[in-house]
Order: sequence, then C-alpha cells, then structure tokens
Amino acid sequence: MQNKVTEIGEAFLAQYRKEHANKKDVILMDIFLLFSFCTGVLQFLYLLIAGQFPYNSFLAGFFSTLGLFISTACLRMQVAHPSEFDDIPKEQAFADYVVCNFILHFVVITFMG
Repeated sequence: MQNKVTEIGEAFLAQYRKEHANKKDVILMDIFLLFSFCTGVLQFLYLLIAGQFPYNSFLAGFFSTLGLFISTACLRMQVAHPSEFDDIPKEQAFADYVVCNFILHFVVITFMG
C-alpha cells in the first residue's frame, strides 16, 4: 500500500516538473496555495483545540484564508492557461487579483469589528 502511494506521489511530481519547468510564476503560486491551505487547516485545528470564544475572529480569519486561496487559484488558472480566458494579459489578471483581495480583506476587517 505504501509503495503505491509513493509511486503515485513520484509520478505526480515528475509530471508536474515536466509541465511547469519554465513557469516559475505558476510554481510560486502553487507554493502560496499550499501555504494558504495549511493556514486554513491550522486555523481549524486551533478552533477544535482552543475553542471558539471569539467566533467572529475565527470566521473572519478562516474566510480570509479561504477567499485568498480561491482568488489565488483563479489567478493561477488565468496565468497558466491564458487562451481559455480570452488571452488577457498577466498584468490585468494580477490587477484584478489585487482589487479582489483588497475588497475581501476590507470585508473581513469590517466583519471582525
């Protein structure tokens, strides 16, 4: 069982490296997506261990992490496959990302009170 999981992981990494060898921006976004995912998991584990006393703070932090993950995933799709998004430039996709994150974090800070 462990050998099969190891084989699957090695095959995934080999295919990933082959496809994204020249795309440093996509690799950087993937690392940030992994970081954002781990942050959300840690926040949820903290909720389970420490309790939910400042519940608004937990929701604001978790929704901030979730929104950041989703918007970064959308940016990654636009940068990795521009032909599927009417060939918009990377600069415009990044500008949309910044504006959406600004609005997201404004709402999160407002929700925290």
